[in-house]
Amino acid sequence: MKKIFVFISCLLLLSCSQHFQDDTNTPVSGVLVWDYPVKPGTEEWKNFHSNEEMVEACQIPEDILSSLSTKDLTEICLRYPLLNDVFAFNSLSKGADKLFNDFNGIRELFKRKEAPEELLRHYNYVIQNLSFLDEPATDLEKGRFIISVSTLEFLLGFHSYKAVVTKEDNKKVLQCLVAGYERKCKYPDYFRSLGPSETNFYSRAHVIIKMSPESLEEIPGKEQNGVFRGWPDKEIMDIINELSYRLIK
Repeated sequence: MKKIFVFISCLLLLSCSQHFQDDTNTPVSGVLVWDYPVKPGTEEWKNFHSNEEMVEACQIPEDILSSLSTKDLTEICLRYPLLNDVFAFNSLSKGADKLFNDFNGIRELFKRKEAPEELLRHYNYVIQNLSFLDEPATDLEKGRFIISVSTLEFLLGFHSYKAVVTKEDNKKVLQCLVAGYERKCKYPDYFRSLGPSETNFYSRAHVIIKMSPESLEEIPGKEQNGVFRGWPDKEIMDIINELSYRLIK
């Protein structure tokens, strides 16, 4: 199992299943038009005996789902109680497939043309507030914040891979992911080259081949390269950085 999943799994255990949107460092509004009826930490949640029961309890009613604005839907998806379970697998691709198959909110979000804009709004917010890591917060609070960055990066790349996205939107996403990577490099104690930063390379790799399919020829192993599952090594990181800067010019 790769380091990213070990690292984030430890943070998830520390967070006691509380999602990062409970933190004030994210741009989630205080009131949602719909919220999950059963949440981690409640007695009802503790009485579930399987992941299937948890998944079923978290589905958004279809009549509500179709009426949600993309902004509201994005915020509800970011509060999905099982969202961070994508990091519990030995590859991000497996976690992504389970998320998409399990949760009707994500499937609906990925149909919305405004989804990249809304996800970028949240991502830009956390990236612009990385100085939170310099504050005298607890390790638990900082851990949740780091998870928030990784989760949003994952969703941006997964959306690019799964949904129909314009080249212009993909370029905006790639530009923001590059900016995020550069800012994260200023916090090496929290975002090392191997660790939470792997989500950034995972996402950029997916965006790159959507923007420029011929770029796949420059990636060793092509679709089989570990970067598409969240396992980049130093060589592929350099290649992804080179391709990224070339495409955002």
